[in-house]
Amino acid sequence: MDEEKTGEKQEEERKKTPPLPPPAIQHLVETFFYQAMISIGKQMNPLSKKYERDLEVAKYQIGMIEMLHEKTKGNLTTEEAGHMDEILHVLRMAYVDELKRGDKE
Repeated sequence: MDEEKTGEKQEEERKKTPPLPPPAIQHLVETFFYQAMISIGKQMNPLSKKYERDLEVAKYQIGMIEMLHEKTKGNLTTEEAGHMDEILHVLRMAYVDELKRGDKE
């Protein structure tokens, strides 16, 4: 009987949760964007609640977006390509800014 109530509770909670948006390249790119911004030290790590910096990881994440950009060339809408261009620009500028700062805090 308890298992039945637990299952009903879980089903009620699922009904309250808004549906997920359809998969889109922008969502994938934004995932890498936020991970890179955390690695660059421009965004707080939501798990540690601290600003952390690992530029090697950030460079890898930027490279992942660059690879996606290259591999999807000609297959993206104008809006999708522009979004990816803008994200790459912001990340590259933030990365260079942190390189210039070095270890200064």
